[in-house]
Amino acid sequence: MAPRTRSLRSGLRSLLTLGGTPRGVAGGFVLGLSLSLLPVPFAGMFVALALAPLLRCNLPATYVGTAVVNPLTGAFFYASELWIGLALLGRPAPSFASLRALDAAGFFALLQSMLLPFAIGAAVLVAVTLALGYPLVHLAVRRWRHPGAPTHEGVEPQRGATPSAGPASEAPTPSTTSPH
Repeated sequence: MAPRTRSLRSGLRSLLTLGGTPRGVAGGFVLGLSLSLLPVPFAGMFVALALAPLLRCNLPATYVGTAVVNPLTGAFFYASELWIGLALLGRPAPSFASLRALDAAGFFALLQSMLLPFAIGAAVLVAVTLALGYPLVHLAVRRWRHPGAPTHEGVEPQRGATPSAGPASEAPTPSTTSPH
């Protein structure tokens, strides 16, 4: 492989894996996403970015995780949290007609009564994000870095073991040589 192509491939791989270990990238992404699910806009992002270095998470991946919940998608996530919380508590969602009829005092009373369902829904969504997000992102980063390599935990593929690694990969192995 030409040096320029190798350099380009290396740069692309670094960009797509955010320059960190699979553990750091997966941890950072899930940290950013899960803390952004807290129903306090921007607070989760700041807390996630502050915690990332302490938890040895990849900082760019943490930021990417926080960017999933943004002004365009936030309403969907926050409505989902409220819906999950209300469903788990067995409470109905307020109707649009009842919302339109509220004055300021009624609105704040309703908002206060929704804090517990929001918190419960956020906790469930954060738990699901942690349980599913970390292993999926970890696996994706490992597969991107080492296509075709074993993906079970604890076994890191050897560097240079791919066919495109150069002359070292062309050396005969004991299974391909025959004493006859």
